[in-house]
Amino acid sequence: MLSISSDAQGANKQTVNQLGLTFPLLSDVNKEAINAYNATDPFNRNIARPQYVIVDEAGIVRWTFLDVRLNGRLDPMKVVEALKNL
Repeated sequence: MLSISSDAQGANKQTVNQLGLTFPLLSDVNKEAINAYNATDPFNRNIARPQYVIVDEAGIVRWTFLDVRLNGRLDPMKVVEALKNL
């Protein structure tokens, strides 16, 4: 599991420390991955919307959820359910 943010590495490091994250939080300031997955907020191209993607070992996208709300977060159990259904 990993997370991608449009924030710079310094800001991401603070977020990791503040939230006690135990998974990588990658910086995508050029928004290459964010744009590739069409997660850019349509009202503010400088930020990304929350998106969840499950990619299998072969690199194939098996499940995705893109929230229309900027501050929306998916219940983690929905992701667990999606993993079980693969």
